[in-house]
Amino acid sequence: MKCLDTTFLIDFLNNDKYAINKAIQIKDEDIVTTSVNIFEVLFGIYIKKESKQNELENFKKLISNIDILHFDAESAFLASKITTDLIKKGREIDAMDCLAAGTMLAKNCHSIVTRNKEHFQRIKGIEVDSY
Repeated sequence: MKCLDTTFLIDFLNNDKYAINKAIQIKDEDIVTTSVNIFEVLFGIYIKKESKQNELENFKKLISNIDILHFDAESAFLASKITTDLIKKGREIDAMDCLAAGTMLAKNCHSIVTRNKEHFQRIKGIEVDSY
């Protein structure tokens, strides 16, 4: 199972050639994303001064074909542990990345497709599939 990170979702929606090529590479795999990643993409769409309705519709269409791993209590426990461990090691990353990682690990997903490999490589138990 591969989780699509926010960077991938945005790049794919923007027709980034590297994201498109990665999508072709992984098309036969079990693909998921997290509710945290959905939040991040939607926030990006809504925060724009001139958010376009077609961006929202394209994103809705994209995620309608992807299983969504939902943030829950187990995800919160794992995300807080990840965050704490990284802070103690002086290797802190964005809180949203920790929330997504906690969600993934709670749902037994150990691979993420992302351009943000520096952050996710710091998290034990997650394999980074970059593009």
